[in-house]
Amino acid sequence: MGPKSMHASHSAVLIGRGYLEHGFLDVAMRFFVRNAALVEKRDWNLLVERLMDRHRIVDAVRVCELGDVPVPCVQLLALGDGYLRRKDFEGAIRLYELGEADRERWARVVDLLAARPDQERRAIALAERYLVRERPEVELGLAAAS
Repeated sequence: MGPKSMHASHSAVLIGRGYLEHGFLDVAMRFFVRNAALVEKRDWNLLVERLMDRHRIVDAVRVCELGDVPVPCVQLLALGDGYLRRKDFEGAIRLYELGEADRERWARVVDLLAARPDQERRAIALAERYLVRERPEVELGLAAAS
């Protein structure tokens, strides 16, 4: 990359910051993505914050990956809690997975799903994935010896 194109790229990032400050998130994101190597962490973080304010979760997670910044787990989990209160299981599960929910949250989801006969398989699958620990090696060894 020559000096002129480097200068143009720095200018594009500067313009992207301006768009971000004025709330034009899609345009700012486009400028940042095109010039990702030059965008500072604080810019990526601010973009993620603004995207989360608008509940644009998919875009926020994508920006976290592109900008190598942390996913806003606390916000994702809080949103997931709201979905769960409204019995929107799909939304809650998606947000809990993105936010890396703790065992307590998964137990609540499984309990609520288990109370509904039509959700039995889903409850079992989630319990297997997030609640049931693998059997200890000692038990596995005893089972194999039998």
